[in-house]
Amino acid sequence: METENPFQFCFDISFEKRLNTYIPTAYIVGHSEPITYLEKKASPEVLQSFGVVVENLDANTKKVLSLCEALKPEVIFKKFSKNSKSSKNIEDLLKDSKLEFGIRQFIQTNLDQFYSLVSKDDFPISLNLGKEKDFRISRIVSKNPALETSLEFDKHENGISYTLLLKDETTEFYPSNTTITLLLDEPGWLVAYHKLYRLKDINTKKITPFLTKKSVEIPSKLVPDYFEKFIKDIAKKADIKATGFAVELKDKITSCSLQLAHDFFKNTYFLNLLFDYDGFSFDNSKAKKIHSEIDIRNLDEIKVIQYKRTSEEASFENKLLEIGLSKTENNLFELSQKGEKQDSFATVQWAIENQEILESYGFSVKDLKIDSKKIDAHKVNIQFSNEIKSDWFDIKMIVVCEAFEFSFSEIIENIKNRNRLFLLPNGNYFLIPIEWMTLYGPMAKLAKVQNGNLTLLKSNFAVLEDIPELKSSINLKSDIEYQPSPLVKATLRPYQIEGVKWLLEHYNNGLGACLADDMGLGKTLQTLTTLVAVQEQLDYEKAENVQLDLFGNEIPVPKEYLKALIVLPSSLVFNWYNEARKFTPHFRRVQYVGNNRKLLSKKLEKYDVIFTSYAIVSRDISILEKYNFRYLILDESQYIKNKNSKIFKAINQVKANHKISLSGTPIENSLDDLWSQMQFINPNILGSYSFFAENYKFPIEKKLDESSLLELKNLISPFILRRTKEQVLKDLPELSEQIFYCEMEPEQEKLYEEEKSKARNSLLKTDGSGVDKINIINTLMRLRQLSNHPKMIDSKSEMDSGKYIAVTRYLETLVQSNQKTIIFSSFVSNLDFYKTWCKENKIDFCELTGETPLKEREYQVNRFQVQEKPLLFFISLKAGGVGLNITKASFVVFLDPWWNPFSEKQGIGRAHRIGQMNKVNVIRFIAKNTVEEKIIRLQESKKLLADSLLDENYISTEIEDNLDFILE
Repeated sequence: METENPFQFCFDISFEKRLNTYIPTAYIVGHSEPITYLEKKASPEVLQSFGVVVENLDANTKKVLSLCEALKPEVIFKKFSKNSKSSKNIEDLLKDSKLEFGIRQFIQTNLDQFYSLVSKDDFPISLNLGKEKDFRISRIVSKNPALETSLEFDKHENGISYTLLLKDETTEFYPSNTTITLLLDEPGWLVAYHKLYRLKDINTKKITPFLTKKSVEIPSKLVPDYFEKFIKDIAKKADIKATGFAVELKDKITSCSLQLAHDFFKNTYFLNLLFDYDGFSFDNSKAKKIHSEIDIRNLDEIKVIQYKRTSEEASFENKLLEIGLSKTENNLFELSQKGEKQDSFATVQWAIENQEILESYGFSVKDLKIDSKKIDAHKVNIQFSNEIKSDWFDIKMIVVCEAFEFSFSEIIENIKNRNRLFLLPNGNYFLIPIEWMTLYGPMAKLAKVQNGNLTLLKSNFAVLEDIPELKSSINLKSDIEYQPSPLVKATLRPYQIEGVKWLLEHYNNGLGACLADDMGLGKTLQTLTTLVAVQEQLDYEKAENVQLDLFGNEIPVPKEYLKALIVLPSSLVFNWYNEARKFTPHFRRVQYVGNNRKLLSKKLEKYDVIFTSYAIVSRDISILEKYNFRYLILDESQYIKNKNSKIFKAINQVKANHKISLSGTPIENSLDDLWSQMQFINPNILGSYSFFAENYKFPIEKKLDESSLLELKNLISPFILRRTKEQVLKDLPELSEQIFYCEMEPEQEKLYEEEKSKARNSLLKTDGSGVDKINIINTLMRLRQLSNHPKMIDSKSEMDSGKYIAVTRYLETLVQSNQKTIIFSSFVSNLDFYKTWCKENKIDFCELTGETPLKEREYQVNRFQVQEKPLLFFISLKAGGVGLNITKASFVVFLDPWWNPFSEKQGIGRAHRIGQMNKVNVIRFIAKNTVEEKIIRLQESKKLLADSLLDENYISTEIEDNLDFILE
């Protein structure tokens, strides 16, 4: 909610003798009602004392203040005295006729601007404030409708009586009946009845004779001359009433033209009818039924022409209703629109598209204007051509009609900015159809203009899918024929075969791909099978180029190595290597890890698959960037989500013809993750990061803009294949999840509340200063640790933990029931409490943390999987969230929640995957009334994060945005 300024500006207009006109003076007062006395002029010193920063004021206020300054006599003298060095004051300048004309023009222009702005914004204003400075006495009303002029002529035997009236929407009065102050000649401004008025269409000099008398008598002999000099111009603009003259009646409609009327509040354009009665047009939205004019073409026989509206107008209205328009209360016509989003120009576009029908019904559509801009009403069409060049489309589009022709590239900026009006060379405007904004908007956003054509990355082909004329020229290979190769020593499930075909389709089209299947659906097997199929294509290509010796015998040519670099988390290198050995034993494979990398680096091109880690790619990028790999594959590709990280930059320095990313969670925290993923598989598909942030990230995350979300989803959906276990594994056992809320021990709860109060004071500062992320994370981590066990923040503490008591009782029950269980925690120290409990109670267990060596990891997993005991497997969430197959566990226990629900989802995926025969039970232990409970609430919204583009949800806010909620 905006706070009101502690000040306000008021203005007084008083007569300045030196300039012989009224000029304004600006005052400033405290913001109180009513305004009483104006004592402080708005000088720079006074403004400073009020704390006013002029640059921070709104545009109209700044303009009004500058106009007051510009109209001061001393400022005008300074401005114009450069042209007359002998002049010592403003009076001297005005003696020079040329300078006087310039000064009068300057004053007139600036005063008109001043009165217009004051009236528009309803500024407080007074007339002739006087020495008392009492604003209450001299205040006038600034915001009023314009005054129109009405003339009355009464012809009698001695001449003509000529009377002038002024009227607005509600009142009509004779100038002589009140005190009128004429402020400006032209445009006309005056004060009457303590109100500021603009005089419509005529100069204030025209009403001067009527300030002191009601009517003017014109003798018969002077009538022709008087009408020629004084009446001729005003009679064209004023409403006329006349008696005693010959009357010519005009009551036949000669034409009906359509014009546009704008409703400022609804921001919508309507159609208005103008009925021409052979010389005067009646506005259908106005109540006026009769209009009279004085015909003075023959001054000896002056007559009245009376235009009178007839019922014939109704037939025109009915025609518009018949062809689908509806009538408003103001007698305007509009096209009824469905849906929430209303198009301001819908009725205008309809009129252009239906011009032929409208003209056949007798309407003229030639004078449509939007804000004084004449709209070209010709129908248009687009001529298309599209040529594929290397990895981009060269698109040529020409907008043509009988009146003009131009390249579509010229309206790209209009479409990007949603500016519907495009200036044509002939000075008219082309109204860009609203459908073009939707249909061509994504293409306009992503394409570049070169030599009048549009160039679009091949990977952006999705934006052409809805454009029939361009879709046919995309020419991508699809419907891959594929049969599993006998070289793959595994039987693929139907969905896995579909995954391989999908990856091969992208390979054949030279496009990157992200396989985003749920954990446990066999992304490794699908990838290895794809590589086998690619290798077989290479063998086939070699067969076409068989070399023969002089005797016609085939010369054996060694097959081409696949050269696929597969980058993994360090803990998964050995897993993948073993999987390759099991499923694709014919591949020549190597682990590019350890101390012998220097020797291996010289012969990497001699392998089909090279397995390495993200850490090594980052360290050895100077070596790896020298190679040109056929395939670069990232597993757990969320490792490159940080676009500023060394690993993201290193990975994007590796040269490869084809790329695949594998991740069950391609979007973990925000859309930044998605940009990094897509930048890797198809560089620049989403533009630069700044372009992506402006056009997609901010509109979706901050404004929850559905159209931007759908547009982004359309762009990336061809490159992300996402299947959940529920979708494809109908035979997978049931998964149940429940939350076990624990009460803290009394002393623990008291300590927690003390720490939370400190955290609120530290993080939720009231002075507006920021808190760095590290401080936030550390403070919240301390609260999380305290929620689990007081000893986590003080090893010497003697306090009990409510959660520890609840968990150990639960684990005791599971052990007694002979249930295999995985226990996850984000804190290794938290796991230690429970391992100690196991030792004290002689319960065998397995463990895996970030400190566990690779070979020991494999041993621990095999031991848990193969042996009947141990029953408990303690795993730190970060170290064991990926790459593990622990299908013997039927219970998964989370000791503490983490901000990102996908880390937990990965943990669940270790047990709930192919090969699991039992129902999997997930139990989360949460300390009541703590930060943990708030994390669970945030998770509920954050679940929508990754699936926002893969499914139908939206992005949650950052942790910092929720501090107040977390610490309440």
